[in-house]
Amino acid sequence: MCGIAGIFKNPGVSRSEKRDLLKGMISPLEHRGPDGWGIYCAENIALGHTRLSIIDLKGGNQPFITDRYVLSYNGEIYNYVELRAILRQKGVSFVSSSDTEVLIKTIEVFGFDGIKLFNGQFAFLLWDKQQNLLMAGRDRFGERPLYVLPRNGAVFFSSEMKSFDCLPGFQREYDPEMLLEHGLLWNTLQDQTVWKNIRSVEPGTYELFSVNGNGHSVNRYYSLGESANTFAIPSTIDAAEERLRELLDQSVRLRLRSDVPVGVYISGGIDSSVIAAITSSIQADKFKTFSIKFQDAQYDESSFQNEMVKQLGSDHASVEISYDSVKNNFADAVYHFERPVFRTAPTPLFLLSKLVRECGIKVVLTGEASDEILFGYDSFKELKLIKFWQKQPLSQLRPLLIKKLYPHLVHYADATQFGLMKTYYEEFLNACDNELAASAIRVANNMMVSNAISKDAGVVFNKDNILSRLKKMLPSNYSGFSDLQKNQFVEMRSLLSGYLLSSQGDRMTMSHSVEGRYPFLDHNLIEEIFYWPDKYKLFSLEQKHVLRRAYAHRIPESIIKRPKLPYQAPDIKSFVRANGMEEPASEFLSDSMIKEYGVFDPKFVERFTRKFSQGVREQYGYRDNMMFTFLLSSQLALYWAKNPR
Repeated sequence: MCGIAGIFKNPGVSRSEKRDLLKGMISPLEHRGPDGWGIYCAENIALGHTRLSIIDLKGGNQPFITDRYVLSYNGEIYNYVELRAILRQKGVSFVSSSDTEVLIKTIEVFGFDGIKLFNGQFAFLLWDKQQNLLMAGRDRFGERPLYVLPRNGAVFFSSEMKSFDCLPGFQREYDPEMLLEHGLLWNTLQDQTVWKNIRSVEPGTYELFSVNGNGHSVNRYYSLGESANTFAIPSTIDAAEERLRELLDQSVRLRLRSDVPVGVYISGGIDSSVIAAITSSIQADKFKTFSIKFQDAQYDESSFQNEMVKQLGSDHASVEISYDSVKNNFADAVYHFERPVFRTAPTPLFLLSKLVRECGIKVVLTGEASDEILFGYDSFKELKLIKFWQKQPLSQLRPLLIKKLYPHLVHYADATQFGLMKTYYEEFLNACDNELAASAIRVANNMMVSNAISKDAGVVFNKDNILSRLKKMLPSNYSGFSDLQKNQFVEMRSLLSGYLLSSQGDRMTMSHSVEGRYPFLDHNLIEEIFYWPDKYKLFSLEQKHVLRRAYAHRIPESIIKRPKLPYQAPDIKSFVRANGMEEPASEFLSDSMIKEYGVFDPKFVERFTRKFSQGVREQYGYRDNMMFTFLLSSQLALYWAKNPR
């Protein structure tokens, strides 16, 4: 894993000036690649690279240069061994054993469509010296980032947006409309970001930039569910269990390919436990595992983690998180994920990656994406509840199902809170568009954000416009999908790539030079499971049904049978004490800072934060936690844009 940066064109700037500019761009990426750096500079192109060496430790330095191509590449092509064998059969020779060279030679032999052959996580800039053409490509699901800033006739690229802060005369500032969209959906749609003029290369696409007058094009090479279903769908749940074990085993084996040791995260849930169990069956040597413990029992899952570690016999280390741990490290975590967030959950992951690196590990396997592909989110259960309420308007079971939906939300034990949720379902969800239920629920839950944005920005909330844009993301053949599949598709194209794989994935692991790998995100696995019957994945209200059955004999029964709990960390309680808010909240949510930055309505923020001057409560609801964290992280992200390190 690495950091990459590039400059396309940039008229009127000398080669030496361009080189100095590129050095400035890769300097903030050193945490992504502390093992070395390199620069290539020519008339219309400059490519930079910071390296975290994992495969071919001596021969994989970049930018990698051949007679025709120059490559700056971040990520891993897991199936590079198989692709090298195919290329050798076609007469291709190699000078290294790296996946970097395999990437170049695959594109050279198969053209741009060669990107479809990659099984991996990647973002790359590939310069064709013959055609004067730049190819900017990104993996299918957005595991690795790549940002684009057009400016003054040039186009700038980087793994992280902080690289752009060194450009003369440029300073990041929020796009108020995109900030609102981000606040409502937890992400901006398509290639947009919360920052003016900065966009991302979309997952599953590559872009071409030509010097010779052919301009710029965006080309989608992958979209979930658009290819014809050529897989044999298991006719029974038993057959599905067997096939799932085969697919996950293949995926983990590929992701264990490394010239350095690989560790595994253990959260205490089924996803990471399954990955750890498979790793244990493949690797003969003892491997390292890592987990997060919380001092607050409400968030702590260490008893389940300990059960799994005992079964594995792994070399285990954990980081203990207190309220002060979150408070004191939240600003640094925001520096790395570069945008507002809605929970403090990334902060413990930031500290966990620090521990991993201190233990000498550069690569970890984690359980990300199981929730998306196996209906693990509450939103999928909410959709089933919606459909039940619509079909059974007089059923006495309707209110009782709410408590089954949210066993982890302790505040619903309160009669008033429960009554509010009951009313919410009765009044709103009966009229919900089932195809976009997950996103519609998120928008409804986050409506407070629309009141927080400064009135001076002139942004008007339009729910129908947002939902219409979401619906356009569905593929042309979506009418054949179930409602659960439609919601799954939208979640993977929006929340997964734009939020979870960034703020809780790439940015938090790479903040301490650790590469995260995600076996559940193997596209071969996802494409098959997508077409399986919904009941294999969500049986009644039991999430990940087939996964629980498939690994019931491999991991502790307590983990198999425990309800799905979202990973959480203390939000407001981390920043509020008996005397009110503490820093950084007391500073960045103060009236003076709110007015200075001009992003939020001062009256709204004053009213919202007034309740925290009276000390800390035992519990806070979803909306308060979300709004508090969104406001604070928005202010901190803007601070880092104004004050680059």
